[in-house]
Amino acid sequence: MRFHQGVELQRGRGFGALFSGLVRTLIPIAKVGLRAGKRVLQSDFAKNLGSKALDVGKDMVKNIAADVLAGESFSNSASNEVDIAKKKISEAIRGSGRKSRSRKRKRIQFPKKSRKRLRFNLLE
Repeated sequence: MRFHQGVELQRGRGFGALFSGLVRTLIPIAKVGLRAGKRVLQSDFAKNLGSKALDVGKDMVKNIAADVLAGESFSNSASNEVDIAKKKISEAIRGSGRKSRSRKRKRIQFPKKSRKRLRFNLLE
């Protein structure tokens, strides 16, 4: 009985053989990324940013609805509100960082000494 055996390097795994090596190298990198992302999302910065974005989003929807009811076009009102929301969120990002306190150095005042100039003569 005759059958096709194929090349000796080919084991019948097809594209899965190519992707399995790629996946094995990417899984540890993805795990590290997910751990770091989890820490970032649990930070106070992310929580403050999320609450600010939620407040800005509520205001944006409310203002767009009021503008549409007043007769303004939706696209103009939405573009204006998106610009305002971007500014508010960027201000929140800039303002929420850790602020460094500048320390004032105390200068120590030493009593002034009178400097007498000593003259040495090697011939004396």
